[in-house]
Amino acid sequence: MNIIIRKAEEKDSEKIWTLMEKLAVFEKYIDSFAITPEIVKDSGFRKNPPDFHCIVASDIDKIAGMLVYYFLPYTAQNRPAIYERALCRRKLSWTENRRTTYELFKN
Repeated sequence: MNIIIRKAEEKDSEKIWTLMEKLAVFEKYIDSFAITPEIVKDSGFRKNPPDFHCIVASDIDKIAGMLVYYFLPYTAQNRPAIYERALCRRKLSWTENRRTTYELFKN
């Protein structure tokens, strides 16, 4: 397996939604889970600015994990914050994680 960490693209929407749904089941909020694949496409890739951002761990056409995040411009402390949710299907080794994270942010 050759995992690459990269910014998600609109073509990943269905796979991202599948992982979101699995996370909702795992964290026991599936009964209130209202996200659809179309909402993922519209809110994350077609809107400017997007409602959320996403990074995926991919191996060719498979998504092994994701990190979805969005910014909160105002908090109780009057500071911006970032909120994130992640799900990985496979644990990355330290070397693999460090290498792929560097490749994502070097540009």
